[in-house]
Amino acid sequence: MIKLNKMTDYAVVCLGMLSRKPGYPMSATELSKETGITLYTVQKLLKVIVSKSNLISAHRGALGGYILNRNSSEISVVEIIEALEGPITLTSCVDNSENLCESSDICFLGGKWNKVNNIIRKSLNDISLNDLLNFDNPFASKGEKEVVVNTIN
Repeated sequence: MIKLNKMTDYAVVCLGMLSRKPGYPMSATELSKETGITLYTVQKLLKVIVSKSNLISAHRGALGGYILNRNSSEISVVEIIEALEGPITLTSCVDNSENLCESSDICFLGGKWNKVNNIIRKSLNDISLNDLLNFDNPFASKGEKEVVVNTIN
């Protein structure tokens, strides 16, 4: 099963909250109150995001806080996942995997998982933070959106 870590889910929530107030720095305390995520978790999460990506900036001082470095439509889901979980690699035989495949000498797949891994990574790269926050179905084409809306109504 492919499953994202809970901290990655929380990161999307926090980044989404920051995107609601562009240009306005929010403290970890404000983010905690607005999202319902514990202050300790928000602080830990923000520290990781600042140190491992360029998604947000931290500003010190009385008027400081955290702010998105780019518009939510310019931040891909893959960037968020990789900031928290490292490179997306389905198996240890995929290119750029942090673990070496122990069976590479006898394996008949010979890196064929790369194609699957690349398709998943590209799909996640094509989805923005804004797409996740948008209540419309961002994955349907314009004509399909009307069908989805009409089906729901």
